[in-house]
Amino acid sequence: MVLVEYPEPFAVLRFPPASKIPAWAEQGPFTSITRTPQELAVICQESLVPLEQAAERGWYLMGCQGPLDFSAVGILAGLAGTLADAGISILTVATYDTDYFLTRDPDRARTALQEAGHEVIRASSSETSI
Repeated sequence: MVLVEYPEPFAVLRFPPASKIPAWAEQGPFTSITRTPQELAVICQESLVPLEQAAERGWYLMGCQGPLDFSAVGILAGLAGTLADAGISILTVATYDTDYFLTRDPDRARTALQEAGHEVIRASSSETSI
């Protein structure tokens, strides 16, 4: 599997479920917005988040080079298992085309994934800006 590593840090934020999506959150190369009955969860580039905004900062994004076929089985489970075996916590996000995960320890994650036979490449400049 080829994985793409994004160099800039990301932040994870939680808002009340009926909140409007902050305009600053919709910028940047990657944004995930999920609304549930309990929360509005936002993942976005850390540099976009106002300093006074409560956030879990310091997450780093990696994604499977896609698109992945919907019939593919166990891709994310295999990656998560490799990282779990190395003691690395992740937060996962799935999109239509592929799977992503965030970790606070990108160096150890990269090493564990490469040792398991995966290729890890840096995101191109076109993937890190909109």
